[in-house]
Amino acid sequence: MYLCNPFLEIPSTELRYLNGLTVKNLKEFQIPYVGLKIGVHRFEYQIDGQFFKHFEESIISDCNVNVKVEFEKEETLFTLKFFIDGAVRVGCDVCLETFDKEIFGDFQCLVKFSDELAKGNNDDDEIIYILRDAPFIDISQLIYEYIVLSLPMQIVGCKEPGTDPRCNQEVIKRLKKVEGPKEDGEVDPRWSDLSKLKFDKN
Repeated sequence: MYLCNPFLEIPSTELRYLNGLTVKNLKEFQIPYVGLKIGVHRFEYQIDGQFFKHFEESIISDCNVNVKVEFEKEETLFTLKFFIDGAVRVGCDVCLETFDKEIFGDFQCLVKFSDELAKGNNDDDEIIYILRDAPFIDISQLIYEYIVLSLPMQIVGCKEPGTDPRCNQEVIKRLKKVEGPKEDGEVDPRWSDLSKLKFDKN
């Protein structure tokens, strides 16, 4: 379930091709900037597992994440700020057991008009270019990416992998069989091979 809740309008004081292109069935995430006044507008979304079914190869199977978006409209420039807080269900990198990982993060990107750069020639991750006649900005892809970026590089469900009761012990046993026993002081053969290399200090 994902709900869009625009709230409190305040008076004025990334490499993606979004120009009117949308993720199918996610029209709730289209911001019709044309009809908005100059200033800051806020939106709130409650994201669950249904959202991630629209993205192939997603590592997230379920979630309960609150996403608040601040959209600041200026004459020739838009600023999007995302505030993410919640939990996602992912698999542990060590034992593959699924668990709920708490996440939070703040992200920002700029939106500019450029018919040329909007066609996919943009190398700047922090700026989105849209066509001048684009009727809306679709932020569904941004929300997906920022939730994924809120996850750590290594996803581990416990402090002591392999010994924690939450670990999938069957997978741990299979990993140990594949690795095989190591004697004290045994050096990983990959490091042993590297030590044989001679480097030119000059």
